[in-house]
Amino acid sequence: MLACATCGPSDPGPINASAGEKGEAIAPAEAPRLVIDIFAFARVLGTVAPCGCTTESLGGLQYAFGYIEANSQAQSRLVLEPGSFLFPDPAGPEAPKDEATWAQAEQRAAALQTRFSGLAEHLVSGLGPTDLSSPKSDLALETWPLPRVLANCRSLDGRGVQAHRVVRLGDATWAIDAGVTAVIEPGLAPGLHAEPPAEALRREIAAMREAGVDLTVVLLQGSRATAEALAKEVAGIDLIVVGMPVGLDRTRLGGPPARLGGTWVVEPGEQAQTITHMRLEIAAAAVQQLPAPATWTLVPTAAAQRQELARLDARLTKFRADPSADPDFIARLEQERTTLTASIEQPAPVTGAVAVTVEQSKISCHLGASDADAAAALRKYDDWVATQNQRRFSGVRAPAPAKGEASYVGAEQCAACHADEAEHWAKTRHADAYKTLVDVNKQFDLSCVGCHVTGFRAPGGSEVVENAALQSIQCEQCHGPGSLHVAVPEKRGKANAIRTDAPVELCQQCHSPEHSDTFDYAAYLRDVLGPTHGPERRAALGEGPTGRELRAAGLAAAGGGCKKM
Repeated sequence: MLACATCGPSDPGPINASAGEKGEAIAPAEAPRLVIDIFAFARVLGTVAPCGCTTESLGGLQYAFGYIEANSQAQSRLVLEPGSFLFPDPAGPEAPKDEATWAQAEQRAAALQTRFSGLAEHLVSGLGPTDLSSPKSDLALETWPLPRVLANCRSLDGRGVQAHRVVRLGDATWAIDAGVTAVIEPGLAPGLHAEPPAEALRREIAAMREAGVDLTVVLLQGSRATAEALAKEVAGIDLIVVGMPVGLDRTRLGGPPARLGGTWVVEPGEQAQTITHMRLEIAAAAVQQLPAPATWTLVPTAAAQRQELARLDARLTKFRADPSADPDFIARLEQERTTLTASIEQPAPVTGAVAVTVEQSKISCHLGASDADAAAALRKYDDWVATQNQRRFSGVRAPAPAKGEASYVGAEQCAACHADEAEHWAKTRHADAYKTLVDVNKQFDLSCVGCHVTGFRAPGGSEVVENAALQSIQCEQCHGPGSLHVAVPEKRGKANAIRTDAPVELCQQCHSPEHSDTFDYAAYLRDVLGPTHGPERRAALGEGPTGRELRAAGLAAAGGGCKKM
C-alpha cells in the first residue's frame, strides 16, 4: 500500500442520491480522503438491454457504464461481476434454442466482453455455469476473455482463470490494494468438480493477506444464504458479492446490504438492472493500515434520508388529522423532521477512519448519463441482428397446417365481415405492436418478434420476415386461425368455429411479469372489449381500472418512459 497525507484523487463525482435519481455528494471532509468506488453486478446473463415493454425498464449497457463513469474516477474504481456473464440461463425463458438464437447470444456476449474489458485492470470477473453453456463452451473463456478468478476449481487455471487478483486503487502515491477471489456453489456446476467454497476461501484469503492486500473481496456464484454462511465461517473477508439473487423482486432490485460481524454482504439485481455502489472514504492515516469493516462509519445516503422523510410526513399527516393524538408526540415528530431536513440540505462532514456509503442503484435512462461507447455497441448489435436475420429468414415460412386444420388469414379478412370490431381493435395497443419494434430496429430480433406478430411459428402463421399480413397482435392471436371460418362462417359449436374467448393463459404467454409488469387480466380485457367487440363480456367485467390506466400509473411512478434508441 502507498499513502500520502496531503493529496488525494480528484472529485469522483456524486454518489447516487436514490435508486434511479442523481443526487448530492457527501459533504467534503476537512482533510483529504482517498475515495474508492466499488460497483458490483450480479449475474448479467448475456443481457445488453432491457426488453423495453415494462413501465420501468431497468438495465442497459449504456446506462450502467454511464452511471459508473459519472460516479467514479478510473484509477480508484473497482468493478465486480461474479460470473454467468456471457449467456442466458439455459433453464430460463431467454435461453437460446437453435443456431439463430445462439448467433444473437454470441453477438451480445461480444458486446458485453468488449465494453467490460475497457475497464482494464479495474475489472475482476468470476465464473458461472452459463459462461460455459454455449456450443463453443470449450473455447468460451478464450473467445471472450476477461480477468477471471475462481478459487475452488483449479482445473481452469490454464484458461486465463486465476485463484485471485490484486487491484491497486488510487494512484502512485495514494492507494490501497484490493484482493479479489471467487467461488461457485459446487451443485451449480457439477462438471467443474468444485471443492467446498469455505476451504478454498480460507486458502485464498490467507494468501492475499500474506501478500499485503488491504481489502479482501469474494465474488459468490451462489445464493445470499451461502454468502451469509461464508461470512460466519471464513475469517478475514471484507466484502462478499451475491451473484444469484432469488425471487422476482430481488432478481430485479437486489437485496439490502448488510454487515455481518466484520463482513459486508451486498446483493445486486441480475441482468444489470440494479448495481450495488459502495463508496469508501478513507482518512489519510487509515490508508497506512485499513481498519476492519466492523469499525467503518456507515453514512446514510440521501435516498435513505428522503425515504425516512417521506415516512415521517406520512405519520405527521395521519396524527395531525387525529383529534385524539398527543400534541407532544406530534411536536417530537415535527422536530425530528426539522433535524432530518437540515441533514439532507447540509450533510455533515465525513468522520471516522473509513466512511462507507452503500447504494442500490436502479439502472435506467433516468440516471441522466449514457456511455457513448456502450450506446454505439448496442446500435451495432441491433444493426447486425436486423441484417443477419432478414437474410437468414427471408423466404422461411411457418409450417403448413395439417390437412383439414385452419391457417391464419390476417385482420383484413376478418374486417370484411367484422368492420365494427376491426375499428375497435385499431384503437388498441395491440394494433401498434409491430410498429413499436420497427421504430427501434428490432422487428427481426428473435427475442422480440414472437410477441409482436400473430401466430408466430404456429401452423399457417407468421415467421420472422414472412409476416406481412400478420404483423401486430391481430384478431387471430386471441380467436385462433380463421381460414375455415372465413371459408364457411358458422356459429360456435361447429367444426370451423373460431374461439370466442381468450383464456388468461394465452395472454400470459407474452404478458409475463418480466415483460408486462402491470398486466391484470380483467383490466386489460376492458381495453380489448367494447360496445362493438364483445359487449356482453365487457358488461360482465363491470367498472374498474383499464390496462391503459394501469400502464399510465406505472409509467408515472417510474418517472416516465425512456426515449427509444
